[in-house]
Amino acid sequence: MGSRETQTLIINTALQLFNEHSSGAVSTNRVAEACDISKGNLHYHFKTKKEIIQSIFKCISDEMNESWYQDHLDPTVSHMAEMFARQLLLIHNYRFFYREMPALLRSDPVLLRRYQETRDKRMTALEEYFSALSRSNVLDFKNNDALIDSLIVSTWIISDNWLNYIEFKKYEATSEKILEGYVMMLDIFRPYFTQPWDEVLSESLTAIKDAIDNK
Repeated sequence: MGSRETQTLIINTALQLFNEHSSGAVSTNRVAEACDISKGNLHYHFKTKKEIIQSIFKCISDEMNESWYQDHLDPTVSHMAEMFARQLLLIHNYRFFYREMPALLRSDPVLLRRYQETRDKRMTALEEYFSALSRSNVLDFKNNDALIDSLIVSTWIISDNWLNYIEFKKYEATSEKILEGYVMMLDIFRPYFTQPWDEVLSESLTAIKDAIDNK
């Protein structure tokens, strides 16, 4: 097995174990055993568990970089819903990171810096997207840029934590429960939509169901 293949195996195996058991409960020795490689081989590629987690976060950033920065080209109600579904699907795939994020970021300055860089890039992209929605008359913010920033932060908090909320309430992460989170987020934007609310809701729910069904 080549070096790149071994690294990929380690990252994918660690992600699976972390998602199931938490990163704190899984040692690098356990990851090596699950990969069927020696401890020395694993530590050749990743000296510490922190380096594995940093590489997993790079996977998150890479996935965002593939297509998440063209959203402003499709400023529609449907695409806004697809963006939420896309975010929650990514959070589900890397759920250990979002469950443990405060502790992980506090304990690793390198990870914190990389997270902040990604967050700032996403924030800029979202500002551009919601400005495009305003220019397209999908939303009317009355030229209030500060309001856009506030709404983005509020909805970011919901999207980052909705799956955690579902787990804490002991609900299954079904499409219906995911849709509940989006409706809550839509309520924040409700006063600013220019088309009737029932149309916004219908378009949004159709788009998010399609996104989840086609994942």
